[in-house]
Amino acid sequence: MNFILENVLKRMISASNQRVVIPFYHKVSDAKQTFEKDLYIPRRIFDFKNDIAVLSKYYNAISMQEFIEISKLKEKPKKNYFHITFDDGLSNFHKIVAPILLEKKIPATVFVNSDFVDNKALFYRYKASLLYQVYEKSSKKEKTKFYDFFEGDKAIREKLYAINFNNKEVLDSLANEIKYSFDEYLQTEKPYLSSAQIEELMAMGFTIGAHSKSHPLYSDISFEAQINQTKECVDWLVKKFHLDYKVFSFPFTDLEVSKEFFATLLNEKVIEASFGTSGIKKDKFDTNFQRLFFEIGNENAENYLLKEYFKYFLKIPFQKNTMPRN
Repeated sequence: MNFILENVLKRMISASNQRVVIPFYHKVSDAKQTFEKDLYIPRRIFDFKNDIAVLSKYYNAISMQEFIEISKLKEKPKKNYFHITFDDGLSNFHKIVAPILLEKKIPATVFVNSDFVDNKALFYRYKASLLYQVYEKSSKKEKTKFYDFFEGDKAIREKLYAINFNNKEVLDSLANEIKYSFDEYLQTEKPYLSSAQIEELMAMGFTIGAHSKSHPLYSDISFEAQINQTKECVDWLVKKFHLDYKVFSFPFTDLEVSKEFFATLLNEKVIEASFGTSGIKKDKFDTNFQRLFFEIGNENAENYLLKEYFKYFLKIPFQKNTMPRN
């Protein structure tokens, strides 16, 4: 990015008064995609390192504890800050990401699903991805098992990815039908962090947050289920790892999550901060913050930030730069 565009970005950050950015990722890898295929593209290692360099150029890296303290201040910060986050609690963070961040002395938070820690279970969307990959590699004869399962419908990709949290058992039934074992995959590949790895990461200085028990889209489940998914995950983490902080990131998105949800969490002191996925936006609740999706393919981080701030300014006249809440 040339000097003029660098200056433009700096001015936009200052003028927007959105001086704190929270990038989020799932995975950093140069390897062939596995369980996440068709769902998102992990950031390449080279690009991730460049992201860190770009973020460090425009913002100061802070820990989650520092972020919480800054967020409680009545006045907006005068400096620019960033805090990196990773969702889904994947073991890739321990193997690939943590060494990179430690070398650069960059803090980060990993948000985990309590049901998946120690590879006890697998996110239903990852199940759908794995099953579709089995289908793609199957012979014509083997594919008929998929067609028969879906009563002759050959749109297997559409069928698999249309399955949601409320009917996710369909994926287990299909796996049984084609004799595919998710348990075997979990034990062989170990996609999630183990308890021991989480403790190691905490000893390195990284923070751990809740990402719900089993990763539902919150708009697909009842209010009571939303509260239970959040509270039980936070409580489990606090007890299991002796945490003295409580942070939570929404699985998928916090769109359509009600004011009552946030009010309940605040009143019961369930969390200190929560995080959505809607980019650079304000929120009507002082303890909820939006994050920037940083799995952006081949795009350079500086160009991406410039576009995101530009979009923020474009939304202001239409009052679209604040999260809607019912």
